[in-house]
Amino acid sequence: MSDGLRQNISIRTKYDDRRRVQKNADQQIGVGGKFRLRLCAAAFAIVFCGLVARLGYVSFGMADEIRLVKAEVEAPLRPQVVDRNGRPLIMNRDATGLAVDGRDVWDIPEMVDSLSAMFPTMNASRLEKRLAQKQYTLVLENITPQERQDVIALGLPGLKFPSTHRRAYPQGDLAAHVVGYTIPGRGGAVGAEKMLDSYKGALTEEQPIALSIDLVAQQILEDELADAMAVFTAKAAWGVLLDVNTGEVRALASLPDYNPNRPGTAKPGAWRNRAMSDVYELGSAFKPITAAAALDAKVVNLSETFDVSQPIEVGGWTIKDYSKNNQPLTVSEIVQRSSNIGTIKIVERLGLDAFIDTLKALHLTTPLRTELPERRKPIVSTTWRPAEFASTSYGHGIAVSPLQLAASFAAVVNGGSYVKPTFLAGGDVSKTSVFSDATSARMRIILRKSVSEGTGKNADAPGFYPIGKTATADKPGVGGYDEDGELVSSFIGAFPGYDPKYVLLISLDEPKGTSATYGFATAGYVAAPVFRRVVERAAPTLGLMPVGDDVAFDGFVGLRKGQDHEQKQVIEHDALATLLSKTAY
Repeated sequence: MSDGLRQNISIRTKYDDRRRVQKNADQQIGVGGKFRLRLCAAAFAIVFCGLVARLGYVSFGMADEIRLVKAEVEAPLRPQVVDRNGRPLIMNRDATGLAVDGRDVWDIPEMVDSLSAMFPTMNASRLEKRLAQKQYTLVLENITPQERQDVIALGLPGLKFPSTHRRAYPQGDLAAHVVGYTIPGRGGAVGAEKMLDSYKGALTEEQPIALSIDLVAQQILEDELADAMAVFTAKAAWGVLLDVNTGEVRALASLPDYNPNRPGTAKPGAWRNRAMSDVYELGSAFKPITAAAALDAKVVNLSETFDVSQPIEVGGWTIKDYSKNNQPLTVSEIVQRSSNIGTIKIVERLGLDAFIDTLKALHLTTPLRTELPERRKPIVSTTWRPAEFASTSYGHGIAVSPLQLAASFAAVVNGGSYVKPTFLAGGDVSKTSVFSDATSARMRIILRKSVSEGTGKNADAPGFYPIGKTATADKPGVGGYDEDGELVSSFIGAFPGYDPKYVLLISLDEPKGTSATYGFATAGYVAAPVFRRVVERAAPTLGLMPVGDDVAFDGFVGLRKGQDHEQKQVIEHDALATLLSKTAY
């Protein structure tokens, strides 16, 4: 046999051998083996597709879950916050949330209905929509241990309980508008919590922030405002307690309020910080500012009188007083009896330019900026026709925030310096001189008479000799002011009057008169008594105790050593008549 034939035979033999081996292998594997191979290949393909789907879900369908994980792992704990005496206002604590994984839910309506019945405030429509898309959904950021057990008892698939950190507000609704709250994964929403965002991670949990708030004074202020709201069925109420020398806000309240631990349960409007983010026409509280500006400019003196017996025509409007005064009034009596006519005659002496300069110096024409984010631009005339000029002098036609008014009033009584309000304890003090010390001293005597003999008698707190002014403002409506319409009734004052340490503003929005007030809802009946009760309760907690007439007299008059001849005559003429009549000398 030739070599070529032997080679062909050899090749064919090897080919036949391979076919026999493959045939034997196929016989050994059988039909079942082939199926298993195909099954493995299919399973691999399914796993691969699942990984691709999971990647897409993680990228686009797990925003809530990713946000929670990142907040838990990456974000440092926010600083704790305390009041000026170290009492806790904001703390960090571990929390348990409630979530639903849409991939595991069998019956969407059952899940939504069950959770809605248990948590009425949850967003049911959002949950239903996301579950229909098989998405992971955070239902609540924090639930109690009992609520967790109740949810587990539902026996529904897909329920999750993510662990995270939560901001806790141990004082509940006390000082809520100052404290604020956070939105998980987004930071502070309002108040001090929003303020902390500006520190951009420079602070940690080990560095608590001390606010200027005094929780005891805050509790007293809120208690008295709440009682007054109930008695006079007022729509709202607010109050400010301000240190006249440092600008520190010792208490700031706005009612109705809310619980920062559950802000979503608050009634509409409860989130509004009326003392800072709303502006109001606060009426006659502006009259001391007008009087101080005129006295400081020496365009009026305390011994002269003004005829206020007849209504005054200004810019086509007739302006009259609430109570008719048949005899001429001094500057002191104009403030004491809250005469609109007299105030207009005073501001006409001052002049428009000087009046506007005073408003600017007291920061009443621009938003008041503090550490907290809440602020509002005042409503001030831009045309300044005669009617606007006249009405602004006695507090109509100008709307400012309550905190702005408190800060400007402090400048009238603290020696003449405007001190910028602050919500941080022990911070830098920013002062600007607006009035002379002599003008401020005169205003303290005038404002004492407004309490002892004028419309503010119900604000008098024995032993503290408060000074201040009532302010009853008609709320503007369609077509102007309605004398029979709703009111904002306020009292702004300082204590102790002989050496002011604190300014206190009390306001009630739309109070209703009672039989005890003879049906009146004016400031002297509504706001002044609240002022008195807050002073009597809060002053001792602030380190102030009642004094006798001799100490008060020395405080009012002794500060005037070296004064001019005109001022000495004023002391003899008007010199705390009520106080002198009670003195032991």
